[in-house]
This record gives sequence, structure tokens and C-alpha cells, in this order.
Amino acid sequence: MNINSKYKPLLYLAAICSFLGALTTALLIFLPNPQAADPESQALLFQNHLYLSKLWILFLHPQFNIIASLGVAFLLLKKYPLQIIVGTFFLLVWAITEMTQQALLIESASGISDSLYFMVIYGFGLGTLLYGLAFIHMHGWAKWIGVALVFIGLLSLASFARYYMGATQLNAIANASYEWIYPYLQPLVRIAIGIWIIKAVRNNSIL
Repeated sequence: MNINSKYKPLLYLAAICSFLGALTTALLIFLPNPQAADPESQALLFQNHLYLSKLWILFLHPQFNIIASLGVAFLLLKKYPLQIIVGTFFLLVWAITEMTQQALLIESASGISDSLYFMVIYGFGLGTLLYGLAFIHMHGWAKWIGVALVFIGLLSLASFARYYMGATQLNAIANASYEWIYPYLQPLVRIAIGIWIIKAVRNNSIL
């Protein structure tokens, strides 16, 4: 597929957003989480600059990543319509729900925000898995992006199953994966997607 020059700025924006998605992912994973042991301490969290900064990063994070995903969708839609259309739907569910969740936390509505986590990991898991299944059919290093996305999608769905469907037998492998693999793999995948988009634009074709 040759890429019309009028779409190239949009694709470069998607690549930049993928890099920003990697940055926000790393910040959310590796920045410390301020703790609150009681309701009084929880109220004081909104005077903590680190806590508020992480809420705003969480609010911006899905925006960067959905724009990056739309860049991928533009490049792969004709080749893998089933995975991309359905995957984009679920990623939109994830992005909108997570933005709403963080907006509610900023407004101190933590109970409602917590209840939305059901949709966050469900939409993110299915959407990421389907994008991975599109990438995995490609050649070269794009296939490894697909392998990583499939892993991340399945890991999210495993968490959905253990939290909401009682699949506690998944706890050990999921906890180990979130501790030792996910924190490093997720930012690297987003960087790889950004590079893949830029290379596609410069080569004027899907890699």
C-alpha cells in the first residue's frame, strides 16, 4: 500500500504519541505511589503533587495510546480488517473508560472510578490481543511486536479472569509477569510501534 502524502503528518503524530505512550507507561509503572492508610490521609492525597501528577499522567496516557493505535489501524486496516476493526473498538472502550476513571479520581469520586476497572482491563486486553494477532502475521520484527502485544493482551485478560471470574489459579503467573516482564515490555512495545510507523511512512508502504 502506498501512503498518500496528506496522511503522513497524521502518521508521524501517531508515532510521536506512541513514544509519549511509552514515556507515560514508564512513569506510571516506576514512579512511587503515595500511600494513604486511612480516610483522613486519603483526603490529604490531593495536596500531594506526585499523586496529582500521576492522576494527570493517567488521564493523558490513554489519549496518546489511542492516537498511536489509530495510526496502526490506518496502516493495517485493509490487510487485517477483522482484527483491526474489532480491536480498535475495544481499545476505544479502554481509552474512554480509563479517561473517565481518572477524571473521576481527580474529582475525588474514587468509588465510581474503581468500578470502571472492569471495563478498563476488558477493553484493553481484547483490543491489544486483536492488534497483536494482526501484527503476528507480518514479516520481520513487526511479527515480534505482535508476539509482545498478544502476551500483553492475554495478561490483561488473565487479570480480568482472576479479578472478576474467580480464576485464582492465574494469580502466580500473572503476578510474576506484572512484576518482571510487563513493566519493561510495555514501554518497549510502544517505542517499537512508533518506530514501525515512522519506517512505514518513510518507506511509503507497510513493513
